[in-house]
Amino acid sequence: MKRKKFLLCVFLISFMVLPLRIEAKTLNDFRNELQALKEKKANQEHEKALTENEISSVSKKIESVTNKISDSEKTIKKLGDEIEKLNEEGKQRELEIKEVMHFLQIANGESSYLEYIFGAKDITDFIYRSAISGQLVAYNDKLIAEYNETIKQNEKKQGELKTEITNLDKQQKELEVSLASLGDELNKMTDVSLSTDEEIAAAEKNIKMYEDLGCKDNEEISQCTSKVPYSGGFVRPLTSGRITSNYGWRCYTRNNGSYYCGNHNGIDIAGGGTDVYAAAPGTVGAILWEQSCGGNMIFIHHNIAGTYYTTAYFHTKNIRINVGDYVDQNTIIATMGGTPDTWWYDKCTTGGHLHFAVARGLYMKDYIYFSEYEARNVDPTSVVNFPPYGVWFSNRVTKY
Repeated sequence: MKRKKFLLCVFLISFMVLPLRIEAKTLNDFRNELQALKEKKANQEHEKALTENEISSVSKKIESVTNKISDSEKTIKKLGDEIEKLNEEGKQRELEIKEVMHFLQIANGESSYLEYIFGAKDITDFIYRSAISGQLVAYNDKLIAEYNETIKQNEKKQGELKTEITNLDKQQKELEVSLASLGDELNKMTDVSLSTDEEIAAAEKNIKMYEDLGCKDNEEISQCTSKVPYSGGFVRPLTSGRITSNYGWRCYTRNNGSYYCGNHNGIDIAGGGTDVYAAAPGTVGAILWEQSCGGNMIFIHHNIAGTYYTTAYFHTKNIRINVGDYVDQNTIIATMGGTPDTWWYDKCTTGGHLHFAVARGLYMKDYIYFSEYEARNVDPTSVVNFPPYGVWFSNRVTKY
């Protein structure tokens, strides 16, 4: 009974510690995944076109609102000028009425009014003078009332136009926010689209390599390619330096000036030595050149105590190895790059450094999608011995 329990425990422990076998891939599998990538790219381009059309529509709306605001401001200015002119004419008309009233002595009935009336040459002139005096006053009163009503209407119109401008201004700001959001969305789509282009190019290159190696359509890639050498563990990829950015969420200003927040799928190492070494014995799985976020990228396959990993080395230059090469921990694979003023294509770099990443499984052998590689990333400090953030190391093996 005890023996059965012991064997059961051994079985369960073995099951837990043994690495999970990844589904074997064939050349046809990779071709199918490549086709899926191309379809994904087509969908991205379609979404991008829709967004560009929406941006165009919003831009036209903003232009229309801006023109309306401009027209309303011009109308307000014109109405203001008219009100000012009417006010002046009204004041002048009031003065003229006062002068007539003073001259005719309408208000107090003094003799000058009678003199004006009785100064008529005949009865016809007398009637005319009496009538014209009353008409003149009535006309001026009516004119003043019309002026005042016009001023009132203009001021009302001015108020309505100011309200309209306020509403249009609010609408314009909302449209500008919408446009900015669409612009950000388009930028992200452009980045993703570009990444998909790079992913397709890398996949095509690796499929070509497997074809050149003589892999058959339905043959497992692992059977027609070099075996990944066994190793006991990782060492640091540089002889000296310090971690300048940890694994995980972070925000920073990119090489192109844009502010970016996102998940950092590796660690950044700067300072010290510039020769980049393989972190363990392995085979070179892929090399991607001049990527928009990562520069020149090297991927190496490893078998660490029975568990398969892919280490990645971004922002490199002077690459000294080729896909399919065997390397060990003493192989200099490249030198550190990433200086922004010379790495124009690499928008993610902010200075000379090595981005070092580790993922489970064999990228471009067990799986083809870069997004899957990122999903399999682990914190490099969990499998490679590094000192804490910001602390210098001066060799590749001292334990911290």
